[in-house]
Amino acid sequence: MALHLKKEKINKAFFLLSIIIIIVLALLLLRKNFAVYFKKVPFSLKLVRIIGAKYGLKGPAGVAFGRRNDIYVVDSGNSRIIKFNIKGKYLGQWGIEGKAAGEFMVPLFAAAHGNPERIYAVDSGNSRIQVFNRKGNFISEFGISKNPRRTLIQPTFIGFSDNKIYVANSSADDLMIYSKNGIFYERKGNSVIRNNAGAGAGAAAGGKTTGGGAAGGGQGNNNGNNGKHSPKRKKTSNSRVLSSVKFKKPVSIAFSKKYIYISDYSLSKILVFNRQFDYIGSIGTPGEEGYQLYHPVGIVYKNGRLYVANYGRSILTVFKLDNGYNVVKSYNFGIPGLGGKDFNHESNISVSLNGRYIAVADTDNDRVALYRIQGAK
Repeated sequence: MALHLKKEKINKAFFLLSIIIIIVLALLLLRKNFAVYFKKVPFSLKLVRIIGAKYGLKGPAGVAFGRRNDIYVVDSGNSRIIKFNIKGKYLGQWGIEGKAAGEFMVPLFAAAHGNPERIYAVDSGNSRIQVFNRKGNFISEFGISKNPRRTLIQPTFIGFSDNKIYVANSSADDLMIYSKNGIFYERKGNSVIRNNAGAGAGAAAGGKTTGGGAAGGGQGNNNGNNGKHSPKRKKTSNSRVLSSVKFKKPVSIAFSKKYIYISDYSLSKILVFNRQFDYIGSIGTPGEEGYQLYHPVGIVYKNGRLYVANYGRSILTVFKLDNGYNVVKSYNFGIPGLGGKDFNHESNISVSLNGRYIAVADTDNDRVALYRIQGAK
């Protein structure tokens, strides 16, 4: 009997030991799986799909995400706006060439804004902004005035911030600002703009800049630039000084909590202003190497990164910003070409409200490319 009890105790001990070993191994496996699952993914763009290839797009210049992740494509060459869902399904279209309400002459951009959602179309050839509902029904227009100081001249972009509407009045080399109802508010032109030497986030970061992988398999530029792309600022005293800052062809606008970014096509730079419109400095240097900018067009700020449609180079350039100002990393995505994963003078870009997707108006390839943004947070 004693031998039987002793054997039973040994069996129980082995059983408990086996359970403990199984639990430990399971915990180690789960820990490894969780580590892999939560592993920080490198920032990159992954091609999801091509949109609009079956619908005869001709030089699409603008693209915009709506509140429901609908995608509005400004088909410039066909003077229309086409609406797709994020899966690329066709949802409708509106517009023909003309000057009447609801018609377009070389539309270049559109933006979805407000609740209920309204679609603001930049009707560049007619020098006006047209407003539609989600179904494409015309609501109103603005930008035309008897006062030449309040008249748009071939605008290229519209953006929204602080209950105001900002329009890149490209051919007049200035910006027009309107109230949320489209009533003229202010014009920012080529007069002297204050340079606030004491504003901003301080001296530019000097950390090494690294490159990212290429979108859709193209090769990224991976050369460090040692902070060369941080916004340039003149060494001055803390007092404000006047500096002549002139737009040469402002084509796009982006906003962070603290700053306003202006993409200048001719200067090949992104000009940075604070919310009082004091000039802070610039992001990027002109050129066709590394992370240099050559005729940048569309720009978007999202989750600490400034996305730039580097039109003249047919690539996307992305700057990771510290405090919305200092460049700490730079990335290039894509390569010029006609293939399915290449860019051919992409004009404008749009990032979804949730920050997961970026749509690219690949203008000279007559298509819109949709990418998944990975490792953005």
